[in-house]
Formats: sequence, C-alpha cells, structure tokens
Amino acid sequence: MKLRFFGGLAAEDGSAVVTGRGQQALLLRLAVDTATTVGYRALTEDIWGQEPPSDPRASLHSLASRLRRVLPPDALIAAPGGYRLAFSRDDVDLTRFADLVARARAAVDPREAFSLAREALSLWSGDPWTPGDGFDWLVRDLLEDRAHAERLAGARTVAADGPRANTVPAAITSLVGRESELALIEEQLASERLVTVVGPGGAGKTTLAFETARLQAGAIIVELAPVAAGDVWGALAGAVGRSVRLPDATNAPIGVRDRVVEALTGRRALIVLDNCEHVSREAADVAVDVLQTLPGSRVLATSREPLGVPGEAFVDLGPLPLSDAVELFGLRVRAASGAVPNPSDAATVEGIVRRLDGLPLAVELAAAKTRTLSLTEIAAGLDDRFDLLATGPRATAPRHQTLRALIDWSWDTLTPAERTALLAAAVFPDGIAATDAATIGAHFDLPASAFDELVDRSLLSRRHGRFRMLETVREYGLDRLRAEGRDDGFRASQAEAMAELAALRDATLRGPEVRAGLAWFDANEENLSSALRFAAETSRRRTGVRLVRAMLWPWILRERTHELAGNATVFAATDEALDSEPEVVVAGIALLADAFSLVMDSAVLTPTTGGRDGVPRFAERAAEIAAAAAQHPSEIAAALPALLRGIADAMANLGRDLSWSHGVTFAAEPTDGLPLWTRAFLGVLGAGAAANSGDVETLGEQSTLALGIFREIGDPWGIAFAGQLRSEWLMLEGRLEEALEIADRSTDVFSGLTSASDAVQQRSQTVGLLVRLGRVDDARSRVDELDEFARQDGSERALVQVRMSRALVEIAAGDAEAALRELAVLDRGLPAGFPSQLTAWWGSKRAQALTLLHRTDEARAALRDAVPVAIRSGDQPIMADVALSLAGWLVETGQDAAARRALATATVLRGSPDEHDPFRTRLVARMTAAPEEPVPDAAAEFAVLAALLDEGAG
Repeated sequence: MKLRFFGGLAAEDGSAVVTGRGQQALLLRLAVDTATTVGYRALTEDIWGQEPPSDPRASLHSLASRLRRVLPPDALIAAPGGYRLAFSRDDVDLTRFADLVARARAAVDPREAFSLAREALSLWSGDPWTPGDGFDWLVRDLLEDRAHAERLAGARTVAADGPRANTVPAAITSLVGRESELALIEEQLASERLVTVVGPGGAGKTTLAFETARLQAGAIIVELAPVAAGDVWGALAGAVGRSVRLPDATNAPIGVRDRVVEALTGRRALIVLDNCEHVSREAADVAVDVLQTLPGSRVLATSREPLGVPGEAFVDLGPLPLSDAVELFGLRVRAASGAVPNPSDAATVEGIVRRLDGLPLAVELAAAKTRTLSLTEIAAGLDDRFDLLATGPRATAPRHQTLRALIDWSWDTLTPAERTALLAAAVFPDGIAATDAATIGAHFDLPASAFDELVDRSLLSRRHGRFRMLETVREYGLDRLRAEGRDDGFRASQAEAMAELAALRDATLRGPEVRAGLAWFDANEENLSSALRFAAETSRRRTGVRLVRAMLWPWILRERTHELAGNATVFAATDEALDSEPEVVVAGIALLADAFSLVMDSAVLTPTTGGRDGVPRFAERAAEIAAAAAQHPSEIAAALPALLRGIADAMANLGRDLSWSHGVTFAAEPTDGLPLWTRAFLGVLGAGAAANSGDVETLGEQSTLALGIFREIGDPWGIAFAGQLRSEWLMLEGRLEEALEIADRSTDVFSGLTSASDAVQQRSQTVGLLVRLGRVDDARSRVDELDEFARQDGSERALVQVRMSRALVEIAAGDAEAALRELAVLDRGLPAGFPSQLTAWWGSKRAQALTLLHRTDEARAALRDAVPVAIRSGDQPIMADVALSLAGWLVETGQDAAARRALATATVLRGSPDEHDPFRTRLVARMTAAPEEPVPDAAAEFAVLAALLDEGAG
C-alpha cells in the first residue's frame, strides 16, 4: 500500500484511506516521519494542539486501534514511547518528496541535482493535504522544499518580450540558501507592481534583488546608496541611459524626470531601486510616479524600512537559517584559507554563525578572518565583534567593509527619538513585550510607538507579540552606550522598568491567571536577571528589593530557592526601616533563608543566626518583621508572622539529633482575619508539616481546608499542591482509588507550573499509589512517561528520581535485581544539592532490594548509611520508610521481635500503618503472628533499633 497526500489523502489507487479527523491527523503525523517512532508528546501536540484530551495516552491508543483496521497488517506499530508507521519512505509521497529534495541539494553534479529536483516536483500533484488546523508547520516545510527544488530544476520563468539588456552585474560568489525568498519575490512581482525587500543591513537584500533582475528582460538597476537627497531621478536617468537611449536634452527644454518617462514609455521594465533607506521618502515619490506614468513598469526596491506606498508588497528578509549560514561560512572559509572547516569544529562554527545572527555579511566577514585566526580565536573574539570584524573586502561598498559601518549606515538615518529607542532596546536582552512597550517607553521618555518605528527600520523585529533585536545590533547599542558614558543611566531605567512590570505581574500569580503571569516571568528571565545584577553592582538596594519581592513567587514555583535566598540576603534591609511591603517581605525571606536556607535540607544553624545563641535574636527579628507586616499587608506579608513564629518555636525546641525543621507547625493560631489565599497557603504548609511529623489528622484537616479555598480562588498551583497533600491523606486512610484520582488531577494541573524535578516527584506519587493497588504494569507505564518527561527537560535530579521510581515498581513486582540496576546509577554519588530525604529514601530502597535477595550484609551496610541521613532530614515519612526497611532486614536475620518493634515505629512515624505498601505486606506475611507493641517515643525507638545494625556488624 502506498499513501498519497499531495492533492488529497488517498491510497495509490485513488481510494479513500481513512475518515475521521483524529485518525487522519494521526496517519499524517506518522507519515511525516515514516519508519521512525513518533513520541506520545509530539503526537498529542500536533493532533490536538492547545486543547489535549484529559488522558492523551488513552486517546492515542483509541485512534491507533481504529486506524489499524484500515491499514495493512503490522503497518502501525506500538513502539516504546510512541507509534511508528512501518512503511517504506518511498511508499509515502511526502517523505519521498522530502528525500529527493534533500538528495538534490546534496548532489555535487548539477545534472544529478537537476534530475532529482525534477523528479521531486513531479510528485507535487496538488497542494499538500492536511486534516485542518495544526499542520501549518508541515505545509511551510514542504513549500520551502519546493522552492529549493524549483531553483535546482531551473523552474523559474524568464520574461521573453525582447532581448535581455546585460546591465545587471554578474554574481561574483554563489548564492547560498534564500530559495524560498527568491520564489516569493517572483510570486509577488507576478501579481504586484511594487515589491520591497525589507531587512537589516547585511541580510543580502541587494544580492536577492540582483539575482531576480538577472532573470528579467530589460531590468534596470538603480544604485541609491551614494545618492544624496534630491537626486533620485538623476540616478534613475543614469541607470536607464546604460540600457535605453535617452532623448537628447540639448535641443529641447526637457527635465530629467520627463526624459526617463519618454525613454521607457511603451516598454516593459523591472526597475530595481537598491538601498532606499536614506532617501526613502523621495524614492517612494519616484516609485509612485513611475508606476502611475508607465503601465508596463514594475519596481523592486530594497530598503531597511518600507517605502510606505499604497499597494506596496513586502518580502521580509531575516537572518539565514542555521544550516544555510553554516554552509555559507564553510564556503567563504574555503575561499579564504583553502580548506573547509573540520567536522570536529561543527559546534564552534554553529556558535559563530548563531552569535552573528546568521547575517550573511557578518558571516562572510568572520569567515575571511580564517586567513589569520583559528575558529576558536574567532569565536572568542566575538565578545568584541566590532573590533574583530573591523576590516573587510576593499572592493565592496564602504558600508559593507566593516561590521560597525554596516550598522552606522542605519544609525545615521535615525531621528533622536529613534536612536534613544534603539539604545533602550539594547539593555533588554530578552527583548520587549509589545504589551510592556508603553511602560518601558515611559521610563526612557519615549512613546510606545518608538519601538514600532524601529521595526520599520529593520533594527527590531516584532514576532509573537515581542520586540526583538539581532544580537549584533544589540552589541552595537551597548557599545555606543559605553562609549558615550550613558550605560549606567540606561541600565538604571531598565531596572526600574522591570521592577514596575514585575510587580504588576506578581499580582496575577496567586489566582486563575497564574500561567499567563508565570509565562511573562519566563519570557523576561534575562531582563530580570540583568536588572538584578545591575542593582547589586551599583548598590541600588531599593530597586533590588522591589525586584526580589516581585520575583519571589516565580522562584518558589520553579523551585529556585537558592536564587531567592541569595538575592534576599543581598538586598534585605538591616538598619533601614521596614517601610514598605517589599521591604517587609524581602526581610522576612532573608531571615527564613538565614535559618533554613529554603531547601529544607540542612540541620545546621548558620553562623549569622549565631547557632543556638542566635535563637533569641531570630525570635526578636521575627517579631519586628511580623509587626511591620501588619502595617504593610499583602497575601505574602500576611503569611510571614505564622511562618517566622513556627520556625522560631521549632528552633527553640531543637532536639539534639533531629533537624530543627522536624518540629515546625504553621496552623497553631486562627487565620480567619487573613486574606483567603493566605489562609489556604498556610493550610498547605500546615498539612505538609503535619505529614512530616506523622500527624495524619491535621494532614486531613488542613489539606481539605486549603483545597476548598484554592478551588474557590481558582489558583491552579494551590489546587494542585493541596490536592497532592489530600491524596497523601487518602492513601494513609486506605482510600487508594480516591487518592489516585485526585493525584492524577493534581498532576495535570501542576504541568508547567513547577520545576522538572518537583514535577517528577509529584507524579511519582501516582506510581506509589498504583503499586499499592497492585497495578504494577500501569505503574511501569507511568514511569515510562516520567522518563520521557525528565529526558526532555534534561534535569539530572529529575532523571535520578525516575530511576528511583522505577526501582520502587520493581521492588513491588519482586524483581530485586532490576531494582538494584536502577539504583546503581547513584552508586558513584548523588547530584549536587540532592535533598537528604531522597538520599535516605534511595538507601532505604536499596536495603529492601538487597533484603529480598537475602544479601543481608549489604542490606545492613545500606541501612547504616541511610539511618543517620533520615534522622537528620527530620522527615518522619522518610524515617518510617527506613524503619520499614530495617524491619525487613531484622526478619531476614531472624529477629522477629525487633522487627515488630520496627514496624510499630514505622507506623507511629508515618502516622498510619500504610498497610498496602507491597514491601510491608510481604514482610508481615513472613513474620510470626504477634501484635505490634505500642511505641511511646518513635524517634528514640528508631535510634535504639538502628543500633542493632552495629551489633549485627560484630
């Protein structure tokens, strides 16, 4: 069976293949990558876009099952992580077309390239079929391939209404890429009379205009770069005179304009007005006059800004695609040094062309440097690109001989306001959102329209609602600021603007708009970091405080607590008054960071708190901040008194061996007078603290309270966080199906709101529930999904957590060897900053697997490492898991009485027997029947039981 998509979806014989949009979309997406496995995520995104079903895996399975019924046997394969269409690539017209074009582009022999391109074009029997929305990217890729094929096959038509005048300069070097842009220019000229190729300096506008003109009969090139204002008609007359005899002006008083009109009357001509930007108004007037007076004429203009003529069509010329830029660099390197770059230098070459924005002229200038510099030296020299690329070919126009001259040409045409706007945009490394332009403009005394004007000048681009600047132009702006001594002033305005904007967005993060608000912070990551660095470098503490306050919640959601703690410590007030909400909140966070480091991973009281002697000082400062919070209320400020008081109490009651976080509580006082969000937030903190201390009743109460309020507010993060805690309570109550349902809902809501490692940890909760339900195969599938998610993110910590979840499943399945293979990835050490809870949990699971294999000595060694880490973590569920593993070792070594005490200890630490844990179930079945003894002090009993490990070592 062969599939055809050009001209409509059909089998080779023209019969219909499949009906139904979902099945059609699945077939097309798999056909695009015929013979290759397409992952679940890619399939979901391309079939359903922004509105995926609640269970994409199940929906894909349903579509695949129905699609299999109309395809040949074994044509649709379910592969690990996705599906594969088991056809030959030659059996699908889309893939055959793409492969032929790729071979044609790679062919060295022009005749072979011609033949392959023609064969590819023969497959294009009609527009490519798609099942509606969602496949625009595919159509664009196919159209680009078609443009490549048409160029290689010589498919472009040449006007034939007379002999071509040889007035267009011959090309000195070969054109690389730009096939789609050339095709678009020709398409525009076929239907429109004025087409302007617009783009930044050095993008190759002139090259494309000349390439187009070479294929047109009677094309006339008018070079405007050296032309002064008032002389455009004169330049046109000079260009016309090189190919058409002008009327003699000596015998009649005829002006230059009329002589040109008389000479071209009745002729078909393409007039190329090249480099219009510095005389754009006059060039526009001339173009309009020519088009109105000479019906057979067409005008192709090149400019860094539109001419602004009614009916003007555009071809926007941006940077070269990466592959074309690399190819251009390689060709020019060969011309300069006699050899192409070594394949081992591919990464360096890509880095060079990326940093040069793929601008052809900049790429060529850099390649010419290989006569005297190595690629590594060129890459390093781009830190000062204007000095590095300060010389170029003498035969080119002066504005193209150096990188600085290239942009100077544009700078000289700008108004004072436009120059200020360019310099302002340069200090925003992430660009500027169009919705923020008015606020940012106000900080530089500019109207919001100033940035749009730079788009017209090709010095900014506006894509996806954001103004962006080529890196080369940005470096030019920064270089000018430094040279003129205005760097600090512009960076100060940038920092103030970002502080104002971030504060506005922060207000959206605790409610239904959290995703949009978080997306703004993600999009402005470098803008905010740059503002923070400047505030720190120049001791602008107040600006820094406002920035830290606004960035607090995104940092927490993304689990970037080290950044939050570090910046809060840098900017927090010491002797200054707590006279604003940002000052209060940042001071509170700095105090929390000082005592707790905000990662819940340390049992050490830092030197700045003064160790145990610092506890009174901490309580005193906490009281000051709590009093100030009442004077400057907000949802965050209102949470500080309870947070600081809870930690102060825990520090005061610190046990000798436990982390001081062990005794933290946050729900000891009424919260009725607090904002709704604050009440819910304290509720989840209280529920989390209760879970850590084995207080199952409080866990249930506080998670229920928090979940209800967050649902009322409509805060997705709060709903998901509270839902996870509610799920944990349901699990401990033995209501596993309910726990799984709410955990799955929370996982879906959490998507995109937190870090990869935190997302993996949250999703792992469903794995634990599935093994408790005995659904081991389903648990394995969930881990496979987790693995794909973690690999896409690349977080080392997330990948390790996936291994640990897989080990949990294998222990439940009784395959201890498989569990040890998963855990072995950590034998050489844990990733930096790995939480002590997970370290202890890893040791606990390793001990369980070793116990199942009757390798008691190794199990004892694993437990001896895990016990002190678990104790220091202060996390009672972790301590309970280690106690359970200890019970397993005790049973294996014939110590049933001690094992029962260990089980009882685990129950008290956890707050529940957790009777559905597979390891516990297996363990209880092996023990001699006897009731568990009550344990009055679980922590003390845990330490006593742990001592048995040392006795066993003797």
